[in-house]
Amino acid sequence: MHQFNKTVGGAALALLLYSVLAGPAALEAQGPDGRWPLQPTSPGNNTLAPFMEGWYDNGDGTYSISFGYLNTNLDTLYIPVGENNSLDQAQFDGLQTAIFFPGRHRGVWSLTLPAGMQDADVWWTITTPYGNTTRAPGRIGSVAYQLDWYPRGHGSVTPSVTFGGQSDVGRGPPGILAERVQTVAVGSPLTLSVNATDTSERDLEDARMTEIPLRVVWSQLQGPGPVVYTRHESNPLPEAAAGGGGRGRTPQPQTMRLPEGSGTASVIVTFPVAGEYLMLAQVDNFDANDSGSQDQCCWTNAYVRVNVTP
Repeated sequence: MHQFNKTVGGAALALLLYSVLAGPAALEAQGPDGRWPLQPTSPGNNTLAPFMEGWYDNGDGTYSISFGYLNTNLDTLYIPVGENNSLDQAQFDGLQTAIFFPGRHRGVWSLTLPAGMQDADVWWTITTPYGNTTRAPGRIGSVAYQLDWYPRGHGSVTPSVTFGGQSDVGRGPPGILAERVQTVAVGSPLTLSVNATDTSERDLEDARMTEIPLRVVWSQLQGPGPVVYTRHESNPLPEAAAGGGGRGRTPQPQTMRLPEGSGTASVIVTFPVAGEYLMLAQVDNFDANDSGSQDQCCWTNAYVRVNVTP
């Protein structure tokens, strides 16, 4: 078991204790009611807490920092990037989630510190529609938060993800951003596709290690309004309820499987409102018994920007 896996169970507690002990700067993270924002209370207190999940050494002098969040509300919250959803160093603004689904969501987006900025702190600050403000620091250095690319106990690694016509390969939460910005008119369907391969090396004589599919979850990360999903014909699973966003403002993510451990996952998306959107395809092999978000492995993020015209 790798060093990070030994500590992941206490990671959130460690960050909370750090906030308590770190001094005046950390005290800014307190909410207006005096509670610590990473301390969920009753379901009615509308807590939305950003998390720094950990950091990666990219081996080229740069470092990537992975972020997630906890939304204890029953509703999906929509907080556009800007005054109420910002990073204190604006050059890193752009990929942070603006649509917060209920529950705990790990490693949804990341930022990369260029060479020479390894000592920089980047704070993610969110203010909810209820007026609660919470902040999480993005920083490297603590080995307790260092994430790695090594295979897990039974061989699982993060899936490799690509976009058609693009040579780059994405791995892990830092993932890959499509070079091409898709353009579509309001109300016109757009097909979004991502290619994925599970490169894990497992013991095929172990029955638990065979026939592990990849799961692909398409969701909306940013945008001025909720999108509408339609099942692509290549997806053999029954179509999920397209408008099934519950009490939230946004339809639920669309989930599909690649049974052979590789293939292309497509979804049809319609955008009812003009503007700029950011879509996320999250690819995982969580059916493997050594893979899961609680272990910070093994999934890859793939991002697509969409410009929707009137």
